[in-house]
Amino acid sequence: MTEQPPAPQWPTVPPTGEQAPTPQRPTVPPTAEQAPAPQWQAVPQWPKVPQAGPRPVSYPAPVRVEAVPGTPYGLAVLGAPKTASGVAASSLATGVGSVLVSLAVWCFGLTGAEPGWGGLVAGAFAVLAILLGAAGIVLGWLGMRQIRLAAGTMTGRGVAISGLVCGAVGFLLAAFGLIVAIALSAGA
Repeated sequence: MTEQPPAPQWPTVPPTGEQAPTPQRPTVPPTAEQAPAPQWQAVPQWPKVPQAGPRPVSYPAPVRVEAVPGTPYGLAVLGAPKTASGVAASSLATGVGSVLVSLAVWCFGLTGAEPGWGGLVAGAFAVLAILLGAAGIVLGWLGMRQIRLAAGTMTGRGVAISGLVCGAVGFLLAAFGLIVAIALSAGA
């Protein structure tokens, strides 16, 4: 039975600033069947200590600096990012809803013309489509006004215009669809 070599002894953690001693692997006299054991040294890597204190933050350049009366200090006023208009987004949502409901007016008006119920069902949906279209028009106009008065701090003018146009198209499609549905139901 061969004798096991002793385990290498690792040093304890050195105090801060001192170099840790490098451990030496003990050599074992080679036997007839073994080649000589190579010499090696391992240098342990100590973890780096993180830097104390807050991390630096890069702020945008101030828009203006106002002096604080009676002190040598100043107040830096930072610019705010642009915001999107919620009124404009609501205008687009109601305008698209008006167009979709006006398509239902046309579908029910044309499908129910033969049995005679088309004008009644189309009229119920036409009321909803006309109200949504009017809301899209009014909200689109209010959204454009809000963006204009915000003096460049608000975005969404294109969304407000799209909502206004969709609301007008939905309003007109629903009104014309209701007229066609009533005419087809009365003629049947």
